[in-house]
Amino acid sequence: MHLSVKGKTFPVEFAEDIQKGMMGRDSLEGCMGFNMNRGYHSFWMKDCLIPLDIVFVLKGKISKVFQHCQPCHEDDCQHYTAAGDQIFEFPAGTCDGWVPGDFVNLYLGTKNNPV
Repeated sequence: MHLSVKGKTFPVEFAEDIQKGMMGRDSLEGCMGFNMNRGYHSFWMKDCLIPLDIVFVLKGKISKVFQHCQPCHEDDCQHYTAAGDQIFEFPAGTCDGWVPGDFVNLYLGTKNNPV
């Protein structure tokens, strides 16, 4: 599966465990995706090893972008909350210039051969 935003395409790895997400990982190729019920959701950076950009998507459009979210190793980490039905995490700096209202396209296939 791939995600396209503003002419750039990224492979998507969907998280099997939403509470674990990027915890303990030191790299990410493309982005980590989370399918959610429509509503407000809160993410944090507890035990993450790398800074991330967190993008909330609602009905195929970006609703909020949190850039350069820093790892946290305490219980009192900052929470990043917004409305969405999908959330994507990218390596920090990937989403520079993305704003609410930008379209997000999710599709099967490869960058050069969408299905």
